[in-house]
Amino acid sequence: MATKTNLLKLKGEDKRLIGRLWQGYVYPLRSRLYLAFFFMIILAATTAAYGFLIKYILDVATELGGAGAASDAGEQAKRFATLVVPVIVGVTIISGISMFIQSVLANSVALNVIGNLQKSMFGSIHKADYARFGREPTGTLISRFTNDVTILTNALLRTMTNLVRDVLTVVFCIAVMLMLDWQMSLLVLIVYPIATWPIISISKKLRGNSKDVQEQVGVITSQLSESFTGARMVRTYELEDYENRRLGKSFDDRVRLNLKLVTNKSRVDPILEVLGGVAIAGVFALGVYRVVGGYASPGDIAGLLTLLLALSPRIRALGTLNNVIQEGLAALHRIFEVIDEKPTITDAQDAIALENVKGALEFNNVSFAYEDGTQAIASLSFKVKPGETIALVGPSGGGKSTIINLIARLYDVAEGSIKIDGMDIRNVTLASLRGATALVSQDITLFDDTVAANIGFGRLNSNMDASAEDIEIAAKSAAAHDFIMELGDGYQTKVGEAGGKLSGGQKQRIALARAMLRGAPILLLDEATSALDAQSEAKVQSALDVLTAGRTVFVIAHRLSTVKTADKIFVLDKGQIVENGTHASLMKKGGLYAKLRALQFS
Repeated sequence: MATKTNLLKLKGEDKRLIGRLWQGYVYPLRSRLYLAFFFMIILAATTAAYGFLIKYILDVATELGGAGAASDAGEQAKRFATLVVPVIVGVTIISGISMFIQSVLANSVALNVIGNLQKSMFGSIHKADYARFGREPTGTLISRFTNDVTILTNALLRTMTNLVRDVLTVVFCIAVMLMLDWQMSLLVLIVYPIATWPIISISKKLRGNSKDVQEQVGVITSQLSESFTGARMVRTYELEDYENRRLGKSFDDRVRLNLKLVTNKSRVDPILEVLGGVAIAGVFALGVYRVVGGYASPGDIAGLLTLLLALSPRIRALGTLNNVIQEGLAALHRIFEVIDEKPTITDAQDAIALENVKGALEFNNVSFAYEDGTQAIASLSFKVKPGETIALVGPSGGGKSTIINLIARLYDVAEGSIKIDGMDIRNVTLASLRGATALVSQDITLFDDTVAANIGFGRLNSNMDASAEDIEIAAKSAAAHDFIMELGDGYQTKVGEAGGKLSGGQKQRIALARAMLRGAPILLLDEATSALDAQSEAKVQSALDVLTAGRTVFVIAHRLSTVKTADKIFVLDKGQIVENGTHASLMKKGGLYAKLRALQFS
């Protein structure tokens, strides 16, 4: 009853979230849920039936005890036992079967709902703007898929089983109690509602406590990810004590917040336990009076006490369920925050696909600043002819990587425009734009899959997946075939998490093979050979010479020796092109490029 009262006082936002959860995720599974409700009704009815059985057994036993002839009483007792025992066993079997079926069905619905929510979250994350990954630590985001989902799973499981089943059981039991003795039943109906107000007060605090705990779990997940990923630096810089202090404080904060949450949750059970004891004591005391006065039979009192004992755990479960619902609503709010995040970088309404891309590229007065206000490039303009190789060099923070990110439309320009083959990239479909580009970065991304699969991702979304022969040709072009064949299972070797079983140079050559397999007309190489030794770099450079023929290529390289053959070199500083030309002309000019090269080779 406390739960029902509090649910009626849900905030408008909570009601909207619950309605959306029902309509979008639970309702499609309604047939399974309704069948679970049917068996919950049977379970509640069989639980209430025990009150009738106890009354009947005790009343008949009392009559038989007062019967005259012992032989007649014995014979009647045998017939009574023959009749009652199968009924009791039958009710118990029906109750057990109903309990099993409703539990499986309700859990199936809840777990499918959770699975679909996770799919929606994951789909939303990968549709979101690339910039959102810089706004929130990865660990915090992961915690929404783990901790928040775990809390919501518990809330859904408890709600779909306890709420409906226990409410039905309470209704059926109270109905039977009223039939047995309505006057004594009123005592129960008066006592339990007293718990309503303190439970509502406690639940208000629980919502905030739960939100704090969930956010702290996100902080810990993020810090653990940082610490484990940076294990090499932690060891070599002797940061173990610092990490222990940093994570230790976070663990202490989690203990403190969880203790506050548990303390508030623990107040509910004692309240309901005491009131349950008061109700049982009252029924027993009043029952003795009514039996002695002839107003009720011993069977009535025994049946009432039986039902009251069955009611107590159900009412207690309903009281604590309110706590779970409040935690679940806090988690649901955070989950829908992820699902509802709308990307700003999307296809225009009349976007068209890029076809037969030649690779001409133009920046027209392009300006861009990151969300924190950092100005990356300002009023940048240049033109690139199809098939040209453009090298981007200059000090760190000059805007080199920003140019590549803008070409792939990972970010949108703040001012100006970027055109490919004369078409503003904001007016073409993202799929065709990104299908026309291939990126190889110094931050290599490999999945915990086979070598062949990681190379094959380069053509996974095209009309024709790569064959084993295509993958091998790409690997040979990237000087990767020989070391791949030396691995345990060749192309079927699992590379481990983030390619952890491979060296830096091996990972980079696989990434290059992936880009070669893609065969895109525009190549974006961000320090693509930085992890290669001189011998491997020479092999890959020869392959790149073949790969880049006829393609437009943007190369970012701090090792200036790798950009000598570029058609044009753009020297960037503070978001501006301060010099441009060939290697020879820039060296002759003696400007920033010449100074950078002198510093590098001094």
